[in-house]
Amino acid sequence: METTIRKDDDNQVTLILDGYLDNSVTPQTEKEVEPLYEFCDCEILIDCSRLEYISSSGLRLLMTINQRCRQNRCSLYIKGLQEKVKDVFQTTGFINLFDFK
Repeated sequence: METTIRKDDDNQVTLILDGYLDNSVTPQTEKEVEPLYEFCDCEILIDCSRLEYISSSGLRLLMTINQRCRQNRCSLYIKGLQEKVKDVFQTTGFINLFDFK
C-alpha cells in the first residue's frame, strides 16, 4: 500500500491510495495519513483510482479520516472507485456515507 498526500492549491489537498488497504497495512496507513488532519477549511479529495482492494479496517480508516476532516471544517470527497472497491462500498452501505466526485 502506498499513500501520497499532495497539496494541489490553498484550498485542495489530495490523498492518493495505491494498492491493497487491508488489515496488514491499515496501522501504517493510519500514521501516513495523519498530516491530513493539519488542514482546515479546505477540500480533501481521496483518489481511489489505484486502490485495488479495501477491507473493513480500510473502511474504518476512511471513516476516521472523514470524521477528523469534518472536525477541521474540510469537505471530503472520494473519486475513482474501481468496480471491486465500489462493490464493497455498496454492499456495506458506505456508499451513502461519503460524497463522491
